[in-house]
Amino acid sequence: AGVWGFLKMICVECGEPVNDTYRLFEGGVIRVTRCESCKQVADRYVEHEFVIIFLDLVLHKHQAYRHILFNRLEYQERFVSGRIIQLAFFVVLLEAYHKTQMR
Repeated sequence: AGVWGFLKMICVECGEPVNDTYRLFEGGVIRVTRCESCKQVADRYVEHEFVIIFLDLVLHKHQAYRHILFNRLEYQERFVSGRIIQLAFFVVLLEAYHKTQMR
């Protein structure tokens, strides 16, 4: 299923649907999945701490937004509240407003 039950996870590089972004093996070993379409790692952010993801959100990297919006809730990190997602959305709105005013 996906975040909302009808969306699949996506590759953060090309946006194509993927079945999973990583596989968990014995001993807590994680192996990231490659996208069949673009051959890149489907979601490199599954290995990153949230601070790195947040910095990429501030830098407006579309891969970080795809990770947050489509893939993040699949592996349920308990220590991150919904407030951070709201903050990221607010930052995007401010940036869009700023860019429209600069024209």
